[in-house]
Amino acid sequence: MRVRSWFRKSAIMIVALFALLALPHAAQAQTCSFTVSYTDFGAYDTTYTEPTEVVGAVIIYCSGYSTSTVRLCLNIGTAAPRVLTGPGGATLNYNLYVDPDHVNVWGSILNPSTVPYILDLPVHPSGNVWAQEPFYGRIPPQQQVPTGTYTQNFTAADTYFVYVGYTGTPPNCSTATAPYKSAAFTTMVNVGADCEIRATPMSFGTQTSLNQTLATIGSVTATCTPGTAYTINLNGGASEGGSITSRKMTRIGGTETVSYQLYFNSAHTVIWGDGTAGTTAGTGISMGDAVNFPVYGEVPTQAAPLPGRYRDTITATIIF
Repeated sequence: MRVRSWFRKSAIMIVALFALLALPHAAQAQTCSFTVSYTDFGAYDTTYTEPTEVVGAVIIYCSGYSTSTVRLCLNIGTAAPRVLTGPGGATLNYNLYVDPDHVNVWGSILNPSTVPYILDLPVHPSGNVWAQEPFYGRIPPQQQVPTGTYTQNFTAADTYFVYVGYTGTPPNCSTATAPYKSAAFTTMVNVGADCEIRATPMSFGTQTSLNQTLATIGSVTATCTPGTAYTINLNGGASEGGSITSRKMTRIGGTETVSYQLYFNSAHTVIWGDGTAGTTAGTGISMGDAVNFPVYGEVPTQAAPLPGRYRDTITATIIF
């Protein structure tokens, strides 16, 4: 009888143990969290002719859902136009978009010229959602602003990210206002000093003799980031035996030369070179616009060499 009673007690204990393991877990709260990342445009060059762009990301994690889908209505500040602010209050126009074609400006339901970023994300059988969804930033080119770092801060008050679970018909973002979270972030770009230089060809025309002085004018054009100090040097050319103080054009297909010179002033008294051997260089501080420097060329009187085409190649270098 004692043995039989022991088995009964053991059986009762085992049944109770399995019943305890079968108790259901408590329901989890439905919630989402958001992080806005990759909002640094990097470097902006005021001389580029193409826009500067970045692909940002909204990183999303949701949990506790028993619905099939979560709708996200991501609203951000409605200020328009959007600007990045830099040194001295200087501003750089830009915008954020929900599409890679940069057509639909990311904004909110409060601004009819913008749209909220609307996402419908499937719920995993675990009840969780994880996603990294892209958005698109663009800065138009050739905005002439000083160098420095430019930013715009989107505070908690500027971000209103609504999340609603559903199965069937999705909720309307125009009326869905809760639950929601904020996700503050900052957009930024660095404007660095840069310059672009262009030069026009210089021609002394067709001559039958060199018994009188020939003169012509070319140009060098510099475009730099506003506030950038720069220097423009002209080298001694590519002809054999030529130098900054004694430039030469060489006959194409031969070795004969014609002496000539390039000057900084219209009186032809200041040789344009690199600042050595009594020469000078072009200098300036950019206001952001293109600055044209005339280059005065002269062929002095000299004995005419063999007929032909004479040429030299001068390299203009801008230092900033």
